[in-house]
Amino acid sequence: MAESFKKTIKNEFSDIMDILSGEMKLREREESIQRLKEEAKTRQKTEKRRRIAQKEMVLEESDIPTKKVVQNIKLFEWEAPDRYKLDFNRKSFWVILAFTLLFVLFLAILEQYYLMAAMISLIFFIYVAGTNKPVTIKHRITARGIDAGGKLYEWFMLDSFWFSIKNGQYFLIVETKLRYPKSLILLLEGADKDAIFVLLQEKVLYKDIRKQSRMDILTYGNYIPFEEI
Repeated sequence: MAESFKKTIKNEFSDIMDILSGEMKLREREESIQRLKEEAKTRQKTEKRRRIAQKEMVLEESDIPTKKVVQNIKLFEWEAPDRYKLDFNRKSFWVILAFTLLFVLFLAILEQYYLMAAMISLIFFIYVAGTNKPVTIKHRITARGIDAGGKLYEWFMLDSFWFSIKNGQYFLIVETKLRYPKSLILLLEGADKDAIFVLLQEKVLYKDIRKQSRMDILTYGNYIPFEEI
């Protein structure tokens, strides 16, 4: 009885080992077939490239990617200051500074520390901008978008544009779909305005501003309507 039981266990163990061995062989075979397929595909691609390079084979229309590739070709370029030049008057600045310091002291009493920091930062900005000359940079309109001072903003990032004028200085404001920057502020000469408009109006909409806010007028000057371009 014991001998028969041992024999049965031995046979079952042998069967299990045969099953495991068979599964391992099957898995190895499947992996080998997969490797052979990949090698065949690689050889096929290599041979196709060789035949195309040696002009033994011509690509069919279905082999050519249908996605349009746009080269970054320059369409128009102009130079301009990187920012609007502030007329710095030392006497006026000291008056503004005195009033600002009084206001900062008042904010300190109210414990409005964030507003204090903002006012101090604004005065510092006015001083730096007024005592340093703007740097001349290049802007480009290309087939892919607007290159503003060396950074490309592609057409799909842009929403609308408009022109304004402040003290004889023209502005091009391009509003974007980005969180930052929300808009590109580019300076330009009046002679360049028409050429820039022709190129941009094919890609983005000229914004219709019915009424400008006082802040916009102070920052950018007066909006130029579409009819006056």
